[in-house]
Amino acid sequence: MGFFGNNTPKRVTVEEMREIMQNLYGKLDAEERAEVEKLFRADLTESGIEAGISQAEFTTAISWLRANQKKHVLEENDIVLIEKYFAEHLKD
Repeated sequence: MGFFGNNTPKRVTVEEMREIMQNLYGKLDAEERAEVEKLFRADLTESGIEAGISQAEFTTAISWLRANQKKHVLEENDIVLIEKYFAEHLKD
């Protein structure tokens, strides 16, 4: 878009995060869902145009999950599910 247009990247909003978490209900247990919420809490609560989870923030978080398997309760198949549901909201 132009100079005054919306050039900010697509972000997962608080409402979209609720939808993602609903989709994960029944697929991840309560502890795993809590891990997902903790992972993205800071990104969701940012103010202004930074509010929400951008693709870059999401990619960084997923990379951290994969590189630090012993520091959380999520398994690879859980991470794949998380990627699936976030992808629906992050595509432009």
